Amino acid sequence: MREQPLNNETLHPVLGELPEFQPSADLWPRIAAAHAKRARTPRPYRWLGAAAAAAAVVVAAVVYVPRTHTEAVVEGQSESQKLEREWQSLSPAAARPAAGLARLHMIDAALQSAYDRGAQADELKPLWKQRNDALRGLILTVQTDTVTRI
Repeated sequence: MREQPLNNETLHPVLGELPEFQPSADLWPRIAAAHAKRARTPRPYRWLGAAAAAAAVVVAAVVYVPRTHTEAVVEGQSESQKLEREWQSLSPAAARPAAGLARLHMIDAALQSAYDRGAQADELKPLWKQRNDALRGLILTVQTDTVTRI
């Protein structure tokens, strides 16, 4: 027997030759009962949404917390650069106080040591704050210094 391709012209006669099927009378009640049973039983994928939400919270916490510490270090660095430029523009190198420079060099050495050993943001943040405070002190010294140097 040769198979006929199904198209609009041949589909209707082929479907017309199919036998008719009469479902049993209890088919729809069985379908409804199976559907109700499935709706009552907890499905494993219902917990998938809750698990995904919990995982998202954990990931956000892991990503956000270190980023805030890292951002604080970056902010300390950029503030330090601004303060240093301001300080250098205010006073010539010969007029800079030795004690303030020594303190700044000690803090710089501590920062370099911390970076060399791979210190975390919680150790670096206070060092950058110390450096910025030292630079503010040097700027204040230059701004309030009324002694005329010859």
